[in-house]
Amino acid sequence: MTRRDTLKTAASLVVTAASGLDSAVAAAKPTRHVYPDYGWLRGFSIIPPWAARIEDAWWFYDGAKMREEAALAKQVHANCIRLWIELTAWIRDPEKVTANFLDAVAAIAESGMKVMPCLFNRWHDTQYDYGGTYVENFRPGWKQPLDYVKALVTPLANDDRILIWDLCNEPQAHDLNSPANKLEFDFLQAIGATIRECGAQQPITIGTMSGANIETYAPLMDVLCGHPYEHDPKALAAKIVSYKEIQQRHAKPFLVNECIPGCLDDAKRAEVARYYTSQLSEAGFGWMGWALREGLAISTRRDRYDGNGIDGQGFHPFFTKEGKLRAGLEFLTEKPKLAAPWEEKK
Repeated sequence: MTRRDTLKTAASLVVTAASGLDSAVAAAKPTRHVYPDYGWLRGFSIIPPWAARIEDAWWFYDGAKMREEAALAKQVHANCIRLWIELTAWIRDPEKVTANFLDAVAAIAESGMKVMPCLFNRWHDTQYDYGGTYVENFRPGWKQPLDYVKALVTPLANDDRILIWDLCNEPQAHDLNSPANKLEFDFLQAIGATIRECGAQQPITIGTMSGANIETYAPLMDVLCGHPYEHDPKALAAKIVSYKEIQQRHAKPFLVNECIPGCLDDAKRAEVARYYTSQLSEAGFGWMGWALREGLAISTRRDRYDGNGIDGQGFHPFFTKEGKLRAGLEFLTEKPKLAAPWEEKK
């Protein structure tokens, strides 16, 4: 059987599995943290500084260090942390990794922030890969992902600490015109249906990027998502316009859970961070910066930056390895104009 035939066969099986859960998705309506506007959203995607790959974050998990990360985010008034985890981390020791994940949720909540778990990763670097799921992983009868999702979601299904479930970081399909793309879509459809089958009361999003990538996955999301990485204010403003057009077409809320291109030059990065945080907040999308602290993973260390940044220098952390804000980012310590809904109630 050729690889193409394998993809077709796997896709048809995933479709069959997902179709049986479609009614659950249609019937379930989120009741917790449902907001029409996310201009108040302010946070970060966390790659723990001890982790070179997603698996490291959970195999070498340290609760005290995770609380240090949460405290850093709180210094700049963050109200949400996007917490990456993966099936490949969980399968080594499901019980222990689940416990580590639940402790990380607790650590973030102890600092007064909500959690946005990101359950799968489809972004891959060609030199220093961070790990995650690949097209080759999508195979007939693949039940492990659903068991993994149930283990993490079930104990948190009605938990106020979870803001929203992010099914996947940057799925690659921009249309459904190939077996591989359709397989990816059907896989995430099954994941979303499983979350609802677990009784989750929080909304669902997917860490999509822009344009057709968002449009393709819009039917699976309660809240649409974008990942802008434009390199000047005018380009960002144009991207925001495109996001608003997508939002209007689908009549769903929209947020940004990853953004702000990096740079080795602290001053340039600070300038970019200033106009990104301002424009995205004013647009009603909010912002979650990539990433929190300098560490071991690609794009969080100066000697292994990616190409997704100013001058092609994707060095993205906001804090140094010592836990100090990079120069020029002091404006983030000022009290934000918009408070999160749960903060307004205090």
